[in-house]
Amino acid sequence: MHNAIVWSLCTSLNSQTHGIFILIETGNFIISSGLFSITLMIGLKLSLSDKDPPPDARCGAVCSRCSSFLKQHCPSCAYGPQTVRLSCPLYVCAEKKDTLCTECPEFFHCPIYRTHKKTCPFENATVLADTLPAGGYLIHEQTPDASLTAFSDRIARGDMALLILRQSPDILSEWPYVEKIPVLCLQQTIPQDNSLDPTNLAKLHLTIQEFFKTAPRATVLLEGLEYLIVHNGIDRIVKFLHSITACTKEYSSRFITLIDPRVLHRDELDLIEAELKIIQFQ
Repeated sequence: MHNAIVWSLCTSLNSQTHGIFILIETGNFIISSGLFSITLMIGLKLSLSDKDPPPDARCGAVCSRCSSFLKQHCPSCAYGPQTVRLSCPLYVCAEKKDTLCTECPEFFHCPIYRTHKKTCPFENATVLADTLPAGGYLIHEQTPDASLTAFSDRIARGDMALLILRQSPDILSEWPYVEKIPVLCLQQTIPQDNSLDPTNLAKLHLTIQEFFKTAPRATVLLEGLEYLIVHNGIDRIVKFLHSITACTKEYSSRFITLIDPRVLHRDELDLIEAELKIIQFQ
């Protein structure tokens, strides 16, 4: 049994804009404003039970849980050709320091990481087909099974992640690999420290935008799009999605959401689909 800590933060970064304050320090990701202050643990512990799984890549990716490795489309960083590994500036730098990028004190400020984070020398056309380029994505489903699968795969590939839920976090009980991911809850009746008012789209937008801006690599999963439509109307949600998708392109990040197509009229669904790329799982 091997335990890997994907995000072990050893630095601090402050960013303040439009009333949203973000502080990243050792082991914590804190988002606060006048209405809420939450501490989010970035300490995803993965229990790797596969036979002789490859160790984590120097960049922080958990190769043994990556869909490309599981499909045998990628040999993993550790088991791939050494010449390919040595062509990666992230590997060379982390190897020299005998650490992982995500455990390095310079992680959030590292120019090498920010310059080369988008590419992996082991990527080819087949591997790229397994993953999601920066952008906004929509999955048609009633429960967040495929969504969490795509979300978990991005975590395995080294992304920092934020989960926004309408349902209770109890739905994550069967997803142990996202147990330490920070969670925000959409709720209006019983506000809590980690809750967001579904009618306050501006705060929701700024929270996602600041996460994209602060994290070197980021993926956000939003469950509860129908709930947001009920509280805000389809027109405001379409504008919200359009703006969030623009943010994903600006910050090379990913936004994933899901919707049950049965709950919307066809013309409303068409508007949603026009803003996001539809992804399907077999």
